[in-house]
Amino acid sequence: MSVQDGLSEESRNTLAAELRETKAQLAAFINNSTVAFVVYDRNGQIQQVNRTFEKLFGWTSTEAIGQRLPLVPPDLVAEQEVLMAASDWDARVYEAVRQRKDGSQFLASETLAPIRDEEGRLFGYSRIVRDISERKLAEHRLKVSEQRYKSLFEHNPDAVFSLDEHERFTSINPAFTAITGYTAADVLGKHFLAVTAEEEHAEILARYARAKRGEMQQFEQTIRRRDGQQVELEVLTVPIRVDDAITGIYGIAKDITESKRTAALIHFMAYHDALTELPNRRLFTEQLEAAMVQAQAQKRQVAVFLLDLDRFKLINDSLGHATGDDVLKTVADRLRTCVREEDLVARMGGDEFTVVLPNLARTSDAERIAQRILDQFKLPMQINEQELHITPSIGVALYPTDGTTADLLLKNADTAMYRVKEQGKNSYLFFSAVMTDQVRERMALHNDLNKALEKGEFLLHYQPQVNGLTGEIVGMEALLRWQHPVRGLLGPGQFIPLAEESGLIIPIGKWVLREACRQNKCWQEAGHRPLRVGVNLSISQFQQEDLIETVETVLQETGLPAQYLELEITESFASTDTELVIQKLHRLVDLGVTISIDDFGTGFSSLSYLKIFPIHTLKIDRSFIVDITNQSDSSIVSAIVALARSLNLHVIVEGVETETQRNYLPQLGCQDMQGYLFSTPLPPESFEQLLIQGIHKRELQ
Repeated sequence: MSVQDGLSEESRNTLAAELRETKAQLAAFINNSTVAFVVYDRNGQIQQVNRTFEKLFGWTSTEAIGQRLPLVPPDLVAEQEVLMAASDWDARVYEAVRQRKDGSQFLASETLAPIRDEEGRLFGYSRIVRDISERKLAEHRLKVSEQRYKSLFEHNPDAVFSLDEHERFTSINPAFTAITGYTAADVLGKHFLAVTAEEEHAEILARYARAKRGEMQQFEQTIRRRDGQQVELEVLTVPIRVDDAITGIYGIAKDITESKRTAALIHFMAYHDALTELPNRRLFTEQLEAAMVQAQAQKRQVAVFLLDLDRFKLINDSLGHATGDDVLKTVADRLRTCVREEDLVARMGGDEFTVVLPNLARTSDAERIAQRILDQFKLPMQINEQELHITPSIGVALYPTDGTTADLLLKNADTAMYRVKEQGKNSYLFFSAVMTDQVRERMALHNDLNKALEKGEFLLHYQPQVNGLTGEIVGMEALLRWQHPVRGLLGPGQFIPLAEESGLIIPIGKWVLREACRQNKCWQEAGHRPLRVGVNLSISQFQQEDLIETVETVLQETGLPAQYLELEITESFASTDTELVIQKLHRLVDLGVTISIDDFGTGFSSLSYLKIFPIHTLKIDRSFIVDITNQSDSSIVSAIVALARSLNLHVIVEGVETETQRNYLPQLGCQDMQGYLFSTPLPPESFEQLLIQGIHKRELQ
């Protein structure tokens, strides 16, 4: 008999109503749940599903009911059947892959429970299914993010750290330890100032205070390493926020110690001379201009010294550039000892130094320091176990008397210094307006030079090259002269430097080349024996792109055969672009002209270039034959001759002025000579008479 059999009709109706209400509530709960509900019979066929099931799996309740395991992927069906067939198990919670109607899959968290009757017999199953794909993806992303942060934190080459709200360390990465030497045990829980250079405490506290207010901060900070050394850091700090509250500071610090040291070195090199470490021209100008501004405000003077070493080139040439460099460094040291603390000593380049004396009340103060410098140079210098006596020439200009700009003061000091050179060196002079007369004269000469070519004031003189044994003329050299309308006949030393500086050497050089070739062709047409004419080339001419074309055009226009033109270069050409020099010389030789090296032996690199330059003739400089009977000089000449013969080169000796030289040189293998003993450079008409009459043959002594 059932329970209801003993109840009255009214009770049964009430109970039935309550049961219906409970079932309705349960149905509403199940259908509106965010998880899928599935009820199976004991054979695994679906008996009931809720709306969430339909949305999650894509099957309607009509399609699902009566089906057997439609939500299990095919490869998991057997496993699921074994689980559901077991009779001795309770509810189980697990994660599994499930399949929708369209074949797509998702990750689910499930609870599978047996449904038993009052006697414990299994008659069905219930399954609760929750889609956890998004949650798992979020967890995966969080894990990846955490791993990424951990990797960045641990493997970042920059120091990474965090501080709490009281600026105490809460974490550091390995790079922090590598850069500062502090381990986590050394710093965790300690205030950041414990590792900060004491002089920066106030600034750093202010920076971190702003960071705690929410401001990102970027600044440089000096850390005191664990070993006591200091390291420079570039620090970036950002606030750590938790629920809109700032709970600490996160920092990244880059070690910029080396970069700052490099930047400081670059800055030093930009403003200082590499050899002496003195300020260079750039810093000199800046400091001088600042000193002039201060002097103007205080009604004071500024003195500018320009100091040049006397005969310094002789040291470089005779003892070598390494010794010369040691001399320059010694000079720098001595100058530092002669000036006041506020004064500036600078190197302008070469053997030129400058001194700036700011804030002078009296001219005598500058005189006293100039004399102190001269006295200091009276002491010999010990350079590489050699005792050297070096003297300076000093020019002095005063602000504002001698100029109100740095350039003008330096220019006037330079003028005064050159006047010292002219008067015997090893002294000092203050600039005066009278000294500008020489400058004006130079400017006037420059202006006249600009018009000389146009006015036809240039002319060539010719000096014969002679066989010293026979007196026969074997060649000639064309030498430039300027017939100045006021100053008279000027030699090249009086105007060629000006021509080089102004660039006029290019058109003048073309005129010389054309005129020498024209005149030589005229003499040949007049029936004189063909001779080779030598024409000097300056470096400026040689560097012209159209040099080859110019020579070729001149030869064609004048009709002079190329073998009767010899182009003379100096050893200084070797200090220019070697490849370009070789290329141009070969192109000139291809035209048929010959090449000679003038003043041979006075350069420092001649021997190394003789083999690669297409040279035909060596002209030995006169300095080697002034005292030709001296064993040292004769040995040098003999060595040059032997070298020339080994390279199949012709030799001419320049500057022959005595019979002794003429008689002695053939014994050394030198027959062809050039010099005043035979003839001075002559104008064309006089040289033609020499060609007609010849040079009187003298008996050898």
